[in-house]
Amino acid sequence: MDYQQREALKQKVKIGGIGVVAGGVAWWIVLVSILGWVSPTTVQQQTSNAVQTKVDQVLAPFCADRFMANKDALAKFTKAGEGYDRNDIVQNAVPKIGPTEVDYQLAALCTVAIEARLKNASQNVLQDTSKKL
Repeated sequence: MDYQQREALKQKVKIGGIGVVAGGVAWWIVLVSILGWVSPTTVQQQTSNAVQTKVDQVLAPFCADRFMANKDALAKFTKAGEGYDRNDIVQNAVPKIGPTEVDYQLAALCTVAIEARLKNASQNVLQDTSKKL
């Protein structure tokens, strides 16, 4: 094989290699963006997160029950501003529900449940007061 044929072969191999790489990249783009393919690890993580969210949603009312029974924590909660402070108060007052530790996500859901209960309680007090007048 002479020099020109080797150079022509190198050029063809180079172009073929670029084509294979470009085709592979294009195929992955189609798989991920159009066909919605995700890796098994990502699916496992998404499933785990979804299960944990459902567990937290089920535990939030129990967390709120335990929290509402703690008058000192309830007083701190009503004095605290909206947001992160309340979540911290909940986590400190109710560190566990059974074997489950109260993490930030559960504390946030518990905070929402407590706020809803306090709002309902205040509305009931206002209605009772207006009926007496």
